[in-house]
Amino acid sequence: MSSRLRPYLTFWVVSLLAIATDIGTKLLVIRQIPFGTYFDSSIGEPIPVFRGFDLVHIGNKGAAWGIGSELAVRPFLVFLAAAILVLVWRWRQPLLRELQGGQIAFGLFVGGTLGNVRDRIFGEHVTDFLAFTLPFNYRFPAFNVADSCICVGVSIYLIMSYRHDAARREAIISQGGEDTPKGS
Repeated sequence: MSSRLRPYLTFWVVSLLAIATDIGTKLLVIRQIPFGTYFDSSIGEPIPVFRGFDLVHIGNKGAAWGIGSELAVRPFLVFLAAAILVLVWRWRQPLLRELQGGQIAFGLFVGGTLGNVRDRIFGEHVTDFLAFTLPFNYRFPAFNVADSCICVGVSIYLIMSYRHDAARREAIISQGGEDTPKGS
């Protein structure tokens, strides 16, 4: 492996696993569950996994929660995802090396983003299949493995960033730094 890629081994492994898992689960759904099972029971019934969680098969032409699905947003969403990935790659060193677990967080984010971009480039929509019914019979919008990877990756990054910043503030204060809050 190239010496330039070795420091990012965890990032690459997590990204590739996220993409492979996303593609594999979507292919299974496409082959096994009739399209449209989330909304139209005459097409087929959702597959219950456990109470409040079903496997379905729908397509999302828009962004999160179907936002913009009635518009021609596919080119914009592909461009936006590409721009975000370029920015993440541009600032990868401080993001991936400073935070313990940063490679996992960004591997999940990048892998999930690429999984959904793949659907948008090679298909008419993103395949969604995980459906949860929350209390009060609220049907949470269906999603997929890529969406989950993106959300988990961003959440890990935010938690780690907060902890990293808190530790940095603590170190400054303990060394007699001037970043102490007013009134302390």
